Amino acid sequence: MPKQRITKEMILDAAFKFAREKGFDRVVIKNIADEIGCSVQPIYSYYKNMDDLREFVYRRAMEFYQSFIYGRVESDRLLESMARANVEFAKSETNLFKLLFLNKINGLNSFSDIYDWMGDPAATRQAAERYALSEDGAKETYIMLIIFTHGMATMIAMGGANISDGEIVEFLQKAYRAFIEAHRDN
Repeated sequence: MPKQRITKEMILDAAFKFAREKGFDRVVIKNIADEIGCSVQPIYSYYKNMDDLREFVYRRAMEFYQSFIYGRVESDRLLESMARANVEFAKSETNLFKLLFLNKINGLNSFSDIYDWMGDPAATRQAAERYALSEDGAKETYIMLIIFTHGMATMIAMGGANISDGEIVEFLQKAYRAFIEAHRDN
């Protein structure tokens, strides 16, 4: 039987699978080679080094995250549904959440940078229109919701809390209303 040709996509699929199921720290050449049944040579023929492969895994994880979030978005409640989806992502895709959000991300030096990285302008506009907020007030509401949501998601992803879906929704709604009220007069 002829040997299977190893492709760049096969390698990336195996590396992403390890990151998703076992954690990013388990994405090592030997594990990937074992998973696809080859030596390490084909991996190095497609990727310069481990950092190169990990960058591709990170990008794949970000694409997966975007698909996960936007697959759960409610068009009439963009910001609120995105917040719930973020917490759901932390619960169901813990290793990918840790990879994407619990590692240093270069270029994020302010909350405005975080908004530029994660924010969705359509959700900001919708919140401004729905709740009669200024553009800046809607943006700050969004930033505050990101901070609150990621705090909750981090507690869940790190195993420090096993919060019910009902309680998550309740507290996200309370926080969102409080953030809106804080910006109504601004």
